[in-house]
Amino acid sequence: MTMMMMMKNPVVLVACTLLFSSLAVLASLNSFGPDKCCFDFFSKPLPKKKVVSYKYTDKLCPMEGVLFTMSSEREICADPSVVWVKNIIEAKEKALARKAESSLSKESA
Repeated sequence: MTMMMMMKNPVVLVACTLLFSSLAVLASLNSFGPDKCCFDFFSKPLPKKKVVSYKYTDKLCPMEGVLFTMSSEREICADPSVVWVKNIIEAKEKALARKAESSLSKESA
């Protein structure tokens, strides 16, 4: 009988440990915070034609960054203060403006 009691305690201990650790993981996944942050930046200029879109990282991130989504669906972090990064953002903004302008002119025709 005492052997049975000694076997149950470690099993209960392991079960409780697994339960609490899984709850901790779930809590961390549901916490409020930035989706993606940049911790280092790509240093070489990217080809503008292969950049599909961009977004700035969240203000809660430790470093301000730009996430470029490439045509290969890869995301690359870049420093928003660098000239080539600014040029890509400017080119993407102009392309969006032209696209919006042409869709408006098609609707009014």
